[in-house]
Amino acid sequence: MMRKNLGFVFVLVLLMAACTEKEGVTISGTYENPLEDQLVKIELIMNNELTVVDSFQLDPSGAYNRTIKVSEPGFYRFNFYNRHVTNMILDQTNIQLVKDENDPRGGYKVTGSKDMDYIYQLTALKQDFEKQSQSLNGEFMNARNSGDMQLLEDIRSRFLKMKATNDSKIKSAIYQMDGSIAGILSTSFLDEESEFAFLDSLAQKYKNELPNSSYTQELVEKVEAYRKLAIGSPAPELSLPNPEGEIVSLSSFKGKYVMIDFWAAWCRPCRMENPNVVKVYDAYHEKGFEVLGVSLDRTKEAWVKAIQEDQLTWTQVSDLKYFESEAAQLYQINSIPATYLIGPDGTIVAKNLRGAELEAKLKEIFG
Repeated sequence: MMRKNLGFVFVLVLLMAACTEKEGVTISGTYENPLEDQLVKIELIMNNELTVVDSFQLDPSGAYNRTIKVSEPGFYRFNFYNRHVTNMILDQTNIQLVKDENDPRGGYKVTGSKDMDYIYQLTALKQDFEKQSQSLNGEFMNARNSGDMQLLEDIRSRFLKMKATNDSKIKSAIYQMDGSIAGILSTSFLDEESEFAFLDSLAQKYKNELPNSSYTQELVEKVEAYRKLAIGSPAPELSLPNPEGEIVSLSSFKGKYVMIDFWAAWCRPCRMENPNVVKVYDAYHEKGFEVLGVSLDRTKEAWVKAIQEDQLTWTQVSDLKYFESEAAQLYQINSIPATYLIGPDGTIVAKNLRGAELEAKLKEIFG
């Protein structure tokens, strides 16, 4: 009888503890100089959209202690009056926001979160790479001003080697973030389009580790979109009118190397790159190299004038629909200049080659 009563009391204590336990994740800290009668917000970041999940006023001390119900690990931000914004991953661990002594703008950082420790680790790698790049950029400018082409090529090689080393460190770190959405979010530290193989393997990894996560689904969808335009994949067909109104198809260039060059008259970087394209076109056209210029202009007048001014003698097409162009949508073009190099068999050989990189690739192909 006594044993039965003791068991009942033990179960009752457990039930009471469960009932009084807070649901969700607690975020605490103190914000310096809170604004009276203005709200701070906690916002969910998903699919490039912000959703406010909590908003409240800070008391004069600036102290706060908020509990957020989290149905799955997610990426959020704590928005202090649009003056200071702190990104954070909320899972099952309570966290604190503390003053970031290394932030000259007086921002805040997260403590108590393994997920955010992962993000800060990669942020440090990125900052270190940027410092090294700035140093090389100074050397590059000096070499360019002196006309030392050999030194320019040496600096370019050093930069590419340095970038490859940095990317390798980032990918290695991401693979060690087992079961954390930080690994998915950290792909933004890479040039995602050129890292399709890595993203593909990462998507498979997270399908096993976090199969029900919205972030896993987003990664899988992104990989499938990239797969259509990955190196080695068949280039999607496109057919657009040239300035004379005649329809030109990409497939008409089959059997040759053709570079699809997305550009526009209004795009200053595109116009600056055009002389480089003219140079390689003149050098390799007779060997089988073609260019298909796809303009994202809005007016025929501006488009044709730029063709004449920049002396672009290769095939040009456009539907004059800006970024809503059929071709831009098909090739997922969000910024220009952008290029796709297509092989004689109609498959994608390389992407976004410009300047010295384009010249080096064509030299490799044609000798």
